[in-house]
Amino acid sequence: MALRLTPEIIEGAYEFLRLTPPFKNWRLPHADEVEFVVSRHHLHLGYYRGLRRKVHSHEIGISETCVGHTNTLLRAMAHEMIHQYQQRARTETPNTEHNAEFKRLARTVCRHHGWDEKEF
Repeated sequence: MALRLTPEIIEGAYEFLRLTPPFKNWRLPHADEVEFVVSRHHLHLGYYRGLRRKVHSHEIGISETCVGHTNTLLRAMAHEMIHQYQQRARTETPNTEHNAEFKRLARTVCRHHGWDEKEF
């Protein structure tokens, strides 16, 4: 049976990872400042968007079409949290989805959590 995603489950994955290395040193916002969305995207496991709203300045969506297991949810969330970190630190490279820093951070995340960085 596949994991049925809800905004609350996605939020729980975010808070769990936020408390683990390396994320706990990145000063990411508490879940109360992030909007969590169940998306139906067919090609992407998740997305991160920085928003300009007053209540929520961040949005993370995870695709219920692509994510059906806890491990996949955690890997997708970790990936989007790297994007979140880079946007907040202003270290993104224009017109580049994954720059050298993203790849370095991804290697660190994968080492801490036991994931295959080639798949990540």
